Amino acid sequence: MIPLALSILSSSVLLVIFKYFERFQVHTFQAITVNYFVAATLGFLLAPVAYSPIEITQKPWALSAIIIGCVFIAMFYIMAVSSQKVGVAISSVANKMSLVIPVMVGVILYEESLAGLKLVGVITSVIAVVLVTFPKKGINVDRKFLILPVIIFLGSGFLDTFFKFVETRQLGENEIEVFSASLFAIAALVGFSVVVFNRFKSGQILETKSLIAGFALGIPNYFSIHFLLQALNIPNLESTMVFPVNNTGIVLLSTLLAIVLFSEKLSKLNWSGIVLAVLSILLISVA
Repeated sequence: MIPLALSILSSSVLLVIFKYFERFQVHTFQAITVNYFVAATLGFLLAPVAYSPIEITQKPWALSAIIIGCVFIAMFYIMAVSSQKVGVAISSVANKMSLVIPVMVGVILYEESLAGLKLVGVITSVIAVVLVTFPKKGINVDRKFLILPVIIFLGSGFLDTFFKFVETRQLGENEIEVFSASLFAIAALVGFSVVVFNRFKSGQILETKSLIAGFALGIPNYFSIHFLLQALNIPNLESTMVFPVNNTGIVLLSTLLAIVLFSEKLSKLNWSGIVLAVLSILLISVA
């Protein structure tokens, strides 16, 4: 359970760092690109076994790393646009409610259990995510942007499901680090291409604070994926438990951090969601 707890902590720290991006007016996409270079470097340095680029391209998970890496940075960008156009609350709900996709795939493809207390816990976790992120006031949203939360829901669910597939069918022993580093490297190259394109198109330069922010973001970003893959690799720990606990835990911890660090206020519905989040984690853990 320690890798799962560390994955929750790392992912929650990511959200806090994003909050500081807004405060210090950091160029988000530039920082995200730098973050992927940092995460990739960290992964290759920590890998217990060194592989040459040619050896990596011959691994059974090479194509998976390319697909996930491209989807990674695309989802980051869509999350940013959705947060601006639709709202942070709705975008967050769409992201975290995607846990139902890998859970159902785990039941269908991997014959994992989903009954009794675990089923109650999964349903409770979905309700908790909605309540914790429920906005205090009504939101007026342009209908044409409502497709963005749908894309986030499907994309996040796809990524979690793909992670489970890679961990189950493609990763060999001691390959978690180099796989994580490879998908981060792909995302970094895609981001770098966009940054270079913007440089020639509009003269946009890489800001110093983007480098600093990207470095700060890259470390927890790497470990959030590293520990999630480790958790999925723990014997007898099914993905129907890992994903609900991971997503609900992130919502819970990031909300508490927002209260402590940014003095954010919560409504009664939000607090009831926090209580349900704790309950759902307990139910899934003891099932």
